[in-house]
Amino acid sequence: MTLDQIQTDLVEYADFEEVASVSRARLFVTAAIRWLILQAESAGSQSQSMSVGKQYVENLLARANAYISASGTTSGSTAGRTRFLHVGSAFR
Repeated sequence: MTLDQIQTDLVEYADFEEVASVSRARLFVTAAIRWLILQAESAGSQSQSMSVGKQYVENLLARANAYISASGTTSGSTAGRTRFLHVGSAFR
């Protein structure tokens, strides 16, 4: 996978919060980790520092991980899952 392909994935899956998709958040996490690895390798081989984009991707990666954790799911797929809240017997 090339850096350009990974950057495309970052943009593609960055909407995980807007579409409320844990699977897209997981795909974003994978793309972000790959980007950070390849970007660091690229910067190291060219003897230059990484751009400001690194911090931005790291922040989004943290948000994606928090989103996944907050979803309370442990399975790989949440498609079709619906939560229904109901009023308990103690409701007034």
